[in-house]
Amino acid sequence: MSLRATSSGTLSVHGLHKSYGAVHVLDGIDLAAAADEVLAVLGPSGCGKSTLLRLVAGLEAPDAGRVTFGDQVVAGPSPRRPMVVQGATLFPWLSLHDNLAWGPKATGHPDPSAVVVDLLEATGLAGFADTRPGQLSGGMRQRAAIAQVLANRPPVLLLDEPFGALDAQTRLRMHEWLRGLLGERPATVVLVTHDVEEALLLGDRLALLSPRPCRVLDVLDVPFGAERGRATLSDPAFVALKADVLERVLSS
Repeated sequence: MSLRATSSGTLSVHGLHKSYGAVHVLDGIDLAAAADEVLAVLGPSGCGKSTLLRLVAGLEAPDAGRVTFGDQVVAGPSPRRPMVVQGATLFPWLSLHDNLAWGPKATGHPDPSAVVVDLLEATGLAGFADTRPGQLSGGMRQRAAIAQVLANRPPVLLLDEPFGALDAQTRLRMHEWLRGLLGERPATVVLVTHDVEEALLLGDRLALLSPRPCRVLDVLDVPFGAERGRATLSDPAFVALKADVLERVLSS
């Protein structure tokens, strides 16, 4: 399966190979995330999901193949493709307001405070502008970390198991929050996860990866609407699809 860029908003990987010494991690990965789509990348721990995302971010170079965004080849990191990781850190010595204002100030935005006010409202953190990160809960810090990278309205957002350190209830609330936020602030999103439920709650399409050396086993459309949340978990179609995907992952 080889997917090529079809619009200026499509993020594509073409024939990616990556090894570290004798360890062959990625073995010819072809994938694409369309404009304003959430592509969930699901695979077992250690299969190479995070390596794939670092290559997409331009933090590492592939041994073979390429990453493109629209008609441009990704050759290094860019604020247009920020990455949020599990336990993402903010500047601990700055208030939440100043953390969110950092990007707009660095890029010369004419009114960084207006950007911050908008983001605090969108993320449900309006009452915490003067709070430092260490005083926030884990879920609030993750919301703030995503808000921080969204401050410059990047067209691409890369998420590396951003909610992995949270408890189950907080994770579910974060899933609902992120779906709502992306409805208001669309971006092309690549989410890597080893959690089937998370992939189905957040993804518009789901890429299934094999154990290392990592290959694409299949890409599935996720047949649920944007208003996914706790009620979706008991939907018989969701339960059946979750069981099917889990079986395919376990038997790969």
